[in-house]
Amino acid sequence: MSTLMKLNIQQLERKFIQSRYWVIAIACLTGSAFAQSISPTLLTEENKQKIELAVWRYAIDTPLLVETIDWFRDLSRNSQESAAIAELSRLKFMIAQLEMDKERRVQLFERCIAIADQAIALNPNDAKGLFWKAVAMGKMAEDSGIVNAFRMLRPMEKMLLKVVALDEKYENAGAHRALGRMYHKLPGFPISFGSNQKALAHLKRAHELFPRDVITRAFYAEVLYDEGRKAEARRHADFVLATPIDEEDALEFAEYVDIALDVVKKTSSSDIKLGNY
Repeated sequence: MSTLMKLNIQQLERKFIQSRYWVIAIACLTGSAFAQSISPTLLTEENKQKIELAVWRYAIDTPLLVETIDWFRDLSRNSQESAAIAELSRLKFMIAQLEMDKERRVQLFERCIAIADQAIALNPNDAKGLFWKAVAMGKMAEDSGIVNAFRMLRPMEKMLLKVVALDEKYENAGAHRALGRMYHKLPGFPISFGSNQKALAHLKRAHELFPRDVITRAFYAEVLYDEGRKAEARRHADFVLATPIDEEDALEFAEYVDIALDVVKKTSSSDIKLGNY
């Protein structure tokens, strides 16, 4: 065999080997991408239904909530799915709300925040993780004294505004609603950054997105009354009081019924009609 032929054969062999490497490399890359695209989610329809049932009945069926938390905690133990971790934070928020002991309640909200932080670490733009961390901080602020409360407020505001930008409809416009409540209840400048105008803007948007949401209507009525818009306030308060409340929601919604009752009492001396209270 001539030297020239040997060189040609060697070049062909090298090209063949290189082409095999390219095929293998591409197969690995596409295989990895394909595996990611079909990686199973923990939030199947069946699992989401189980979570929603526990959340819906949390105030009247604590054993179901605890059972669901234990089940989903085990299921998501090694998960890298931020949305699933955020759902666990949501469940932890619900159990914390039921705790009557102040010190223990703060600890439970701290745990809720820690789990939400895991979701955010996996995905900094996880709206669910950001939302549940923010509202848990809000609940902690209520129990932590004025100094600690003020320290938490700006981070809460930042997270809630990010949720609005990412998914303003999440949790029935929960971020808009929480911002509206926070801006309304905080003192204004120079003490803090409260603003009834900002409160009205967020609650108006929440109402536009979910016009039948009782919590939004109660908060909106209160701000409108404080701004002297009594007729509008009364209309929203009347809606809250006329809305039938399910047994599962009665405990949670009692606070918002009280807000509406207060607005009605201040705007009229007429008889007050409650949905099913």
